[in-house]
Amino acid sequence: MSFLTHSSRLARMGATVAFVAVAGASLTACQQAPVASAAPVYSGPTLPIAQSDRGVQIFLPSAALFESGKSTLNATESAAYMQRVAQLINTKTDKNVVLEGHTDNVGNEALNQELSEARARSVKEALLAQGVDAKRLNTSGFSFKRPIASNATDDGRKLNRRVEVVILEEKVENITRGEAPNAFENAWDRLKAMMDKGLIKPMMAQ
Repeated sequence: MSFLTHSSRLARMGATVAFVAVAGASLTACQQAPVASAAPVYSGPTLPIAQSDRGVQIFLPSAALFESGKSTLNATESAAYMQRVAQLINTKTDKNVVLEGHTDNVGNEALNQELSEARARSVKEALLAQGVDAKRLNTSGFSFKRPIASNATDDGRKLNRRVEVVILEEKVENITRGEAPNAFENAWDRLKAMMDKGLIKPMMAQ
């Protein structure tokens, strides 16, 4: 075997070794490359949420929390809502919170005022049980003075029988950051969709 032939074979072997080394390095790099994390999985209640000039409003529906005409929480239906709201208050914000009770227009104002205040207090007690600091929570009731829909339909009255969680001076983007897409819905978009379907009427249509 000539010196040139031997040198040619050595060069080809060197190129092969170099190729294998580069390919192996590439494979290792691919194996070590970070994998994009999957979107968070969420199976809890979808909360209607909105930004206001006071802060973030989370709407808690009476139908899911209270028996009709009562201020005692329905333990089975309300548990997931209370756990979720407490988790948001405890982990997403350090702001103070106001719990505001509202009713439909069935019955006199005095009784509805009492009912709205009692429902707000029930939500407060449930959040305290979930570890929310009592110093951060205040309650108030507004009877049927602040409807979000007309009381002319059953669905409208159900929406008006509610407790709102108002996280004062907070931003929606802070509360929803990193959350699954189905964890929240825009409260006003939801209202508009219900109006478009004829389920509820605007507030002026009393």
